[in-house]
Amino acid sequence: MNKEEKLEVFKDAVKLAGSGKYKSWKKIQSQLAKSGHKRAPGLLDGNKIQMILDAQCKLARR
Repeated sequence: MNKEEKLEVFKDAVKLAGSGKYKSWKKIQSQLAKSGHKRAPGLLDGNKIQMILDAQCKLARR
């Protein structure tokens, strides 16, 4: 997976987190995998990205 593909996964993850439809990064990870980003689980396994996505989910759900 090249840089552009990885960036696309991260952008999609942040977009989903900001939608207010998801409670946590785990649900986003599942949705990304279902929508064709098969490498999403490996890309979203870091604590920093998980914390960022969880915080964005929380803000969007207010």
